[in-house]
Amino acid sequence: MILPFRYALALLAAAPSALAQLPPPPVPPENPITEEKRILGKLLFWEEQLSSDDTIACATCHIPQAGGSDPRTARHPGPDSIFFNDDDKLGSPGVADMDGVGDYEPNADFGFGTQVTARASQSFLMGAYAPDGFWDGRATSEFIDPQTGLVSIPVGGSLESQAVGPPLSDVEMAHSGHDWNMLTAKLARVTPMALASNLPPDMATIMSGNPSYGDLFQSAFGDAAITAERIAYAIATYERTLIPDQTPWDLFMAGNQNALTSDQQMGWMMFQGAGPNCVACHVPPEFTDHSFRTIGLRPPSEDMGRADVTGNNGDRGSFKVPSLRNAALKPTHFHNGGLLDSPVNNMRDVVEFYARTDGHKQFKDNQDPIIPAIFIPPMAINFLQDFLENGLTDPRVANETFPFDRPTLASEVRKGHLEVIAGTGTPGSGGVIPQVIALTPATVGSQSFLLGLHDAPSGAQAFVQISSSVPGGSAQGLRRVWFPVGLQSGGYGTWHWDVPGDPNLAGVTLFAQWHVLDHGAQGHRSRSDVVRFKVL
Repeated sequence: MILPFRYALALLAAAPSALAQLPPPPVPPENPITEEKRILGKLLFWEEQLSSDDTIACATCHIPQAGGSDPRTARHPGPDSIFFNDDDKLGSPGVADMDGVGDYEPNADFGFGTQVTARASQSFLMGAYAPDGFWDGRATSEFIDPQTGLVSIPVGGSLESQAVGPPLSDVEMAHSGHDWNMLTAKLARVTPMALASNLPPDMATIMSGNPSYGDLFQSAFGDAAITAERIAYAIATYERTLIPDQTPWDLFMAGNQNALTSDQQMGWMMFQGAGPNCVACHVPPEFTDHSFRTIGLRPPSEDMGRADVTGNNGDRGSFKVPSLRNAALKPTHFHNGGLLDSPVNNMRDVVEFYARTDGHKQFKDNQDPIIPAIFIPPMAINFLQDFLENGLTDPRVANETFPFDRPTLASEVRKGHLEVIAGTGTPGSGGVIPQVIALTPATVGSQSFLLGLHDAPSGAQAFVQISSSVPGGSAQGLRRVWFPVGLQSGGYGTWHWDVPGDPNLAGVTLFAQWHVLDHGAQGHRSRSDVVRFKVL
């Protein structure tokens, strides 16, 4: 009796639906889609030079192969600032803490390392359908130009609203005080895609003419002015062309009975069933209803979520219901990256959370009443997992083929461009070796190359030595240049180098080392480890 019933359910699931086709996303009339804007938006989305220190692109935290989220995971200590306890989160590494002039400064949670976002990266792939952006919906449908304060798009501009957030965030992409005038001036002088490699065909074609960003904005908007509004318009246009509508479920609903396996068809039926009732929130074909709900993952006091936007106490702990399309490709799930005591790193864990099995706990404070009403019998878990993992994954996203293709970011191959050679430093006072901060790439003509130092005597005088070789473990060679830097009272400092615009420097390997005048060191001088880097 089991097999006939199972296949009877699958037969019911096979009925195509006129509502199954994923429609084109809405496009605000103020920002119509054009090919010139699309390709400019693609370049900007993958442009690490959009960050103040050239280390983070929008795409760094939104990789197609990771389901549009971040393949990197890092720990945030949560609201108590204590690492490795229950309120910790898995977020995205961003930029190191920097002050208003772009000097490194110690961060209370992360020291001189890169900061980590307090929420996990959302997938951007279905963002074009969302009325409001971000986990808490703070990127509203009304898009206000951040430079003029005027309304640019009254309705339907959530993608534009979201696009202007991270570039000025002093956790995600920028130093404190970085503003749109600084950012647009930087884009006007840099070489587009100078840090990226392996450009896909559409990007390679547009870059074959060696355009400046002014040229690209001229092509997209009619003149060369680079503004925050136009950056948002271009990135949003690119994102509206990324429609992951070729999943096995899409093919199955279009009439291809073999697109889903029998187990996946059973999972699809259970997905719609009265017990799991997944479709109450994850409504096909978008597989979300764009609502905000408190599911009981963690106590709302740890992150008030939507309530911080609306001011409504009834929204405490509520977060956006994400689309399940390509969700199986994500390394973590939920707004906090999953359950830290039992990490949610695959779709089975997600299903078991809602099924309240395998030790998964739900917190009741303000929990949406739909959540405890969910009943998933043990026999359904495998079927649901199979459907979610395989039935809703677009192979073009998983394989990063057009339109989800992409270049290689410099940060993905950073070791070849910038590497600390350990064991080359010499200790100073107290036997401590000064520690180097080496995060940013060096590009011909760049004004964003930074080299930091910490764990040195307070207020000491320090020097950066640049050379062409590092024989014997010390920076000596044919080229020796010294740059003095006065350290802060905490024994830290930053050297800014405007890399010469000499094309002959491209591909040259250089070495840098900090020397600190320290009366507690042998010979009154301590040294950091050596940094080896290649000029791009």
